[in-house]
Order: sequence, then C-alpha cells, then structure tokens
Amino acid sequence: GCTVEDFCNHVHRTLVKDMKYALVWGRSARHYPQHCGLAHRLEDEDVVQIVKKKETEEGGRGRFKAHSNAPARIADREKKAPLKQ
Repeated sequence: GCTVEDFCNHVHRTLVKDMKYALVWGRSARHYPQHCGLAHRLEDEDVVQIVKKKETEEGGRGRFKAHSNAPARIADREKKAPLKQ
C-alpha cells in the first residue's frame, strides 16, 4: 500500500500542499470515516476524500469571497435619501 501523500501526488502535484486532512473508509481505517494525515498507509480498495485548506486570497471563489466591500454591521451602511411622495 501507499500513503495518503503518494495518493495526492498521483492525483495532482499541488494537492499535497493544499491538503488539510483526508477522510478514509476501508480496511486501513479504524472507524468510518477516519481523519488521516499524509503519513497514513492506505490499503487496496480504500476510499479517500481529500479536504483542502480554505483559500486565503483576496478574491476567494465564486460567491464565497474571503473579503467583502460591504460594511461589517448593518448600522454602518449609508442611508439612502427618502422617497419623494
């Protein structure tokens, strides 16, 4: 068997750097799922789920951006002019 690190390198070379932890189901796991690190030894027919670290860049991904231009509190929003009647 190989390790989780070998598995990550086989899938993509940058996956090891971005990995937070792995969830493993199968014969090598003591319980289902098992939280594992890079050194965990995998056995044949194990199922592995890689959980990546959150992105800390300014942009973020999609609508889940790390930083927003909106004020932190609703009370800090700019007041709009009242509607004319």
